[in-house]
Amino acid sequence: MNASVQPRPWALSLLTAALLAACGGGVDEPEKDDKHDSVTIATAGRLALAEQGSKTLRLHDLDSATAAVEASYTLEHEPAALYTSPRGRYALVVQRMQDQVQILDGGIWQEDHGDHLHDYKQGSRALAWKITGPRPTHYDVQAGKQAAFFMDGNATASPVQNAGVRLFTEASIAAGALVASTDLAAPIHGLGEPVDDKLLLVSRAADAPDTLPTHLNLHLRNGSGYSLVRQVATRCNGMHGSFSSGAYTVAGCLDGMLLVQHTGTTTVDDGRKLSTPLRVGTIAGHPRLPGQFIGIATEGAAPAPVTTRFYAVDGERARVSDFVPEGWSTGRVRRAHGFDRSGQRFFVLDDQGSLVVSERRNGAWAPLARVSGAIPRMPTAAPWPVLVANGAVDELYLSDPVAKQLVVLDSKTGAVKARRDLGYVPTVITWLGINR
Repeated sequence: MNASVQPRPWALSLLTAALLAACGGGVDEPEKDDKHDSVTIATAGRLALAEQGSKTLRLHDLDSATAAVEASYTLEHEPAALYTSPRGRYALVVQRMQDQVQILDGGIWQEDHGDHLHDYKQGSRALAWKITGPRPTHYDVQAGKQAAFFMDGNATASPVQNAGVRLFTEASIAAGALVASTDLAAPIHGLGEPVDDKLLLVSRAADAPDTLPTHLNLHLRNGSGYSLVRQVATRCNGMHGSFSSGAYTVAGCLDGMLLVQHTGTTTVDDGRKLSTPLRVGTIAGHPRLPGQFIGIATEGAAPAPVTTRFYAVDGERARVSDFVPEGWSTGRVRRAHGFDRSGQRFFVLDDQGSLVVSERRNGAWAPLARVSGAIPRMPTAAPWPVLVANGAVDELYLSDPVAKQLVVLDSKTGAVKARRDLGYVPTVITWLGINR
């Protein structure tokens, strides 16, 4: 990847020599005080945006009044997806059909120096190290700790390439190495949820009704690999989509959702089925909303009306209930969704360009706002708009492929704050920075 970087201030040039000494700088005087102050940089972070039909990836500086481009990179291949590393520093650029994930250092991060936290802001840069494996697809993150890519494998390759998991952390990315990995015995479209030293990894029974997984297996990390412990007993045909938060992991099934409780540092329960009338294929959750999830399902099939349906899941009570965003009616289809940084507000963009905002009140989801025309002209085909939250300030960003714009939203109200012209059709996007 090649970078073309615009001139900008060097964010750390005004730090005093004493502060530099406290954090490993080049001052020769001996330490006189073992207690050091935190170093906090007021930054909204950066936003990585890909361009349709292009290998170009741009990093927009959100501290700029116009979200100016901090740097542009020429990728090896057009990205299929963009994700953020567990602590927010790196952009993970998925090139699925080329069996790799390229990585960009967003240049904004925080280090724990023991007695204080130290923020940094520098120029972004491309890393030479990549995460590799056959068909990287599902991304599962334990926020602030670690993340895993599930590699689907490739049944058409010769020889066949089996599915697997690649586990990494912020520190391992910096070192150019995985923390751990494991491979399955066959290709499969699946998932691998990492929770501390545990990994809930898919398996498929011989009598599965389709090619998707039917069970989760508990594995424990053993050095740079994993050892199988046992299978979670509750079956989940057609497994697709998952999320972990608090003491729970949820996966979507043909007949609802599978709820697994983490009962100890090395143990989980046998799971239980949360039944729904529709197949759940997507699970939404947030690390600051432990044990609460939203299952997303599709009702109907063309040419009949197709409708997106939502289910609220309470893990602690093992309870699922219908969740209807304000004004959601038959025939409405979800085009984008996401939480704000607090996890207390949930946003859904429908196929008419309206943004529906729900808020947690008294342990349930309640209507907060409905913003008509958030996207004035909805695309008739992909790329669809993408919604991402800023982890440092109360903003969300919505890509508008038709208008070639970035829509800036107030995450507390859903109101449109700005529409910024990009000059290109945005596809996948992700936020980079320090979560507050």
